[in-house]
Amino acid sequence: MGNKIIHLVLVLIFLTSFTSIANAGKETMLVSWRLTLSPSIYGNVVTWADTFGNGVFMYNLTTGNITGIGRADSSSSIHGDKITWWDDGNITVYNISTGKKMEIVNASTPAIYGDNVVYVRSKYTDGQPAYSQNAEYNSLYLYNLSTNEETQITPYEHAYFDPAIYGNKIVWKRSTQVNPGEWSANISIYDIPTKRVSDISRSGKAEDGKIYGNIVVWTENQNGSRYVYMRDIAKHKTRQVTFDGYPISLDVYGDRIVWERAYWVGNNLSSDISMYNISTNKTTRITSSTYAREPAIYDDKVVYVDTRNNPEYQENRDIYLYNISA
Repeated sequence: MGNKIIHLVLVLIFLTSFTSIANAGKETMLVSWRLTLSPSIYGNVVTWADTFGNGVFMYNLTTGNITGIGRADSSSSIHGDKITWWDDGNITVYNISTGKKMEIVNASTPAIYGDNVVYVRSKYTDGQPAYSQNAEYNSLYLYNLSTNEETQITPYEHAYFDPAIYGNKIVWKRSTQVNPGEWSANISIYDIPTKRVSDISRSGKAEDGKIYGNIVVWTENQNGSRYVYMRDIAKHKTRQVTFDGYPISLDVYGDRIVWERAYWVGNNLSSDISMYNISTNKTTRITSSTYAREPAIYDDKVVYVDTRNNPEYQENRDIYLYNISA
């Protein structure tokens, strides 16, 4: 009994040492909006979509201007001067500098890096797309905006979801049916020059894969709980990042990982944004509203949606920015 108490005290000391509430930084509400989807940020531009008006918007942090750029029913993402999103079974890529758009048909869940767009294409069966049939016939594709060349990366053999891209590497959730009604999901990585595919996770219960540089992050479900993991693909080392809460909606930039941490306060399910510093091994909670969700990070800025101003119905999903260094 004594040993158990000592062990518990040591665990509490460990968690207290490496988890704290942010006492620096500045939070600013950017826009008051309805039914926004996960925001994305690059440089001085924040972009998002909403399901209230089915629009895609971008906010210039320097000028404060908001510009509508298209129609969408999914989240938008940005890299450099290009924003991409999915609407009605097709992908749009918008060039901020030129104001021009291009479309990739029969494609979904895009991610962009430079001139490369990676996405999922569904094979139709009996007149229905694969995502209406357990997504057993999805394939991963890559489109180069400079050469207008489309490349099929994976065959229509497994289910492929939510790709992410950085440089010449693509990560995604690859789901494989192991038994009738039973699926195994792992985070896979594809090297564009070598065309090599390898698994990053091996638990069969992984999702939410993201990549920045040599760091790949994801979540795994284990015995009713959920944890964040990261792997340095250059050093071939994997690390467990979280040990409590219920993390979802990961993002990574530099040596920082951010996520939405869901937790119970009495009978109420709450959520705040947490951040992990890879170099210092320190976790910080950067919001305390209990209504913050879906973070994205660029440099020292984190953007997220927050329903603190409409807690009952949670339709007013305002967009906030947290400046880590302010």
